Order: sequence, then structure tokens, then C-alpha cells
Amino acid sequence: MTVDGIGSAYALPEKQAAPAPTGLFDQDTFLRLLVAQLKNPSPFSPPDADKMMEQAMQFGMLERLVKVEEAVREMSRTASLTRAAEMIGREVVVLDGDWLVSGTVERALLSGQGAWVVIDGDSYDVNQVVEVR
Repeated sequence: MTVDGIGSAYALPEKQAAPAPTGLFDQDTFLRLLVAQLKNPSPFSPPDADKMMEQAMQFGMLERLVKVEEAVREMSRTASLTRAAEMIGREVVVLDGDWLVSGTVERALLSGQGAWVVIDGDSYDVNQVVEVR
């Protein structure tokens, strides 16, 4: 007896990988859970107005905290670039692994990882600077 496989027309769609967990719920996840809870109330325990108000307040607080976090990140990037820019034209010493590199800062750069100083064409993280002369 021969058994043939089922054609692809009958196959289940491929399961997509879930996004990697970030450790905390983001704003969208919280809102989706709240909306799902409102759409599908439990018949055994009716929605509690106090709990709903508390959840709405938590959502508002979460939104404000996200905005504060974004503002702090931007301030940190700006402060790092300012520190690097103040070093342009000055001689600095940079700790590069086990080596000390010295030279005059030619320019300052800002990337997603932070601020960098350029010495003799090589870029160094501004946090690696150990001395400004």
C-alpha cells in the first residue's frame, strides 16, 4: 500500500516566529490587552469600574514614562556629542584596549552607539578619553 503526502493546498500556513521578548510590555501590548479585556468581559466576573480606571491610569503613566525615557536618551546623546565637540583641536589621551593613544582631536561624530572623537583618522568612543591636555 502506498501513502501519498497531502498537497500544499491542504497544508497549514507556516507559523511565523514571535518577536523576541523585551522583558517589559510595550505600550502597544498593554493597549491590546486592555482592549481585548474590554471586548471580552468574563461572564463570571463583570468588569470593575475601579480596576478599569486604575488600568487607564497605568496606561497613561506608561506613556509618560516612555516619553521621559526618550527625552533622557536624547539628552545623553547631546551631552556626549557636546563633550566630544569640546575636545576638537585639543590633545587627548585615549585608552584603546591595553594601549594609550594620544593625538589631536580632528572632529567629533555622533552615531547610534554614542559620540566619537577622531584622532589621526581613527575613531574612538568619547568615553575612552582618559586625559585632555
